[in-house]
Amino acid sequence: MLDLAVLALLLLVALGVGRRLLAAVPFEWALEEAIFAIALGLGLLAYVTLALAEASLLGRPALLAALALAAAWSRRELVAGVALGVRGARRWLDGSPTRSERAALALGVVIVAAELVMSFAPPVGGDQTKYQLVYPRLWAEAHRVVATPWSFWGYLQYLMNLLFAAAFALRGDVLARLLNAAYGVLLAFAIFALGRRAFGRQTGVWAAILFLTMPFTASLMSRAWVEFALSLYVILAVLAVLAWRRSRSGAWLGLAAVMAGLAAGTKLIGLLAPALLAVVVALDVLRAGGRRAAPAAARAIATFGLVAALVGAPCYARNAVETGNPIYPFGYGVFGGRNWSADAARGLDAYYDAYRETQAARRGGHAYHGVEALRFPWDATMAPQSFEEAGRSAYDVGPFLLAFAPALVLLRGRRDAGLLLGVASAYATVVVFGMWAHPRYIHPALVLLLIATVEATARLRALGPAAARGVTAVLVATVLVQTALTARVLAPLWPDSARVALGRMTPDAFLRKNERHYALASLVRAHVPPNGNVLLLGMIPHPYYYVGRPFTLASPLEQGAIDYRSIANVDDFVNAIRRYGVTYVVREDEPDKRAANPVGERVLRLWDDLLARAEKIGDTPDGALYRLTPAMARADGAA
Repeated sequence: MLDLAVLALLLLVALGVGRRLLAAVPFEWALEEAIFAIALGLGLLAYVTLALAEASLLGRPALLAALALAAAWSRRELVAGVALGVRGARRWLDGSPTRSERAALALGVVIVAAELVMSFAPPVGGDQTKYQLVYPRLWAEAHRVVATPWSFWGYLQYLMNLLFAAAFALRGDVLARLLNAAYGVLLAFAIFALGRRAFGRQTGVWAAILFLTMPFTASLMSRAWVEFALSLYVILAVLAVLAWRRSRSGAWLGLAAVMAGLAAGTKLIGLLAPALLAVVVALDVLRAGGRRAAPAAARAIATFGLVAALVGAPCYARNAVETGNPIYPFGYGVFGGRNWSADAARGLDAYYDAYRETQAARRGGHAYHGVEALRFPWDATMAPQSFEEAGRSAYDVGPFLLAFAPALVLLRGRRDAGLLLGVASAYATVVVFGMWAHPRYIHPALVLLLIATVEATARLRALGPAAARGVTAVLVATVLVQTALTARVLAPLWPDSARVALGRMTPDAFLRKNERHYALASLVRAHVPPNGNVLLLGMIPHPYYYVGRPFTLASPLEQGAIDYRSIANVDDFVNAIRRYGVTYVVREDEPDKRAANPVGERVLRLWDDLLARAEKIGDTPDGALYRLTPAMARADGAA
């Protein structure tokens, strides 16, 4: 429970800091102010974490000192914000909320509580053990930024990953995953707030509960991801632009730019948010002032873009300094970048192209090329299992959005609906046709589309009493079916997670039962000394449970520091890894991969030749541990 207390402390400090910084924004509603304030405060905490890591001060004492200073600086706003929240809750209860609102709140609380249970068990599988939590934990244990020339994932550490690093420095993985869940809850409130401001209270309520019961939401809530944070900042930026269009308040426009900048700082795809919203702002200025407003529109784009760029810049600046490429490893043809190459970029693209092709076969089709991506909406709603190595419901957004898409024509002429649909359509189109057609990568667009679609169904009520009852029945049925599928998503790990949360199962027992590579990582911790450096041989390693011992990844996909294309034999390979101080080697046994090794079978032969010269210490069903001979490893083992 201490992790929940620390999370509450972080949220309260973020609320106070955010409220003080946003005093000039003319909020009309306390809940809206609280969402913006907490989102801003958490974003600033991420950047404070980066600053401490750059100064080699990332640790509990420095973070607690920063939190104490922030709390002291914003103590009045913090206390006033809590008081406003208590009074607002009492007013809501005294105002006789509707049965649908009470039911939505009760169901939302139950679902979130069930999903929070998953946060108390150690992380298992997925991208969280591949990189989302790996490098934040590594930074926290080293108290500083750690260079990872052997893996580009170490440079894809953006705003949410920095918050994970702060969580590891303060407590551990439970707090990190609770922070992800907190962003999910904040996003649900933001959906309600945007729906309420754009269309009405009931639209906000239905959109929020449809979001919370979506199986896709359960998947994102139960693991450490960054999608919730990205979608939250995009939704808040859109909300702020909507408020600016109504009030023409410069404070609202500035806040929109700040939220768009935080979206850009959360994930590379988030750069779309400031780009699209700057265009929206410029078009609105032109619409209001005609051709004579062209200079003002240009200034609006420049100002909006500059503010967003400054807010989103820290992580990109860090990468530019360390690798020479702000969006490393992407954009190599433009920026270059250390420990990467054009061949490596092409190899990675080829690998993921083949992966998408194999996944598409699960729906009886092929990876999208050109206009074939037009079928993405159907596949995303009717065949979500074809996008990831996951269960049928893990990425399920349900058929609701697709089924009621035709009703969106009822919103024509509504400027607020046009804003939501325009941003959602542009965002999704760029990602699907220009990047990677995947439900996770268009998450902000899905959320915006959900709000607009709920409002479109509300318009159908005007067709008569029977239509109104039918719409309500469809919405209730959708919520119930989604809730059942959400239970299905949580079911495999929930019982054991609950046992861990209640102290009836140890984390070690949980991992031995549920984490495929944990036994191998335990073998490493048992036999490798603290200064030993472990080389992980595998196509896509998940090194989370190797943190605690220095490790080096030798995947031909994730780095160019060990250039397999220029390595002729095992002696060359030994020379390439010797500069990292490798003393032990782990060979992970991998099931047949869904895509080919871009370098070819020569990599596997090099690995086999290296292990033939090493001493085998032990093995598990999923791999083996070896010790390099002194002649192959540096004596001190230092990286």
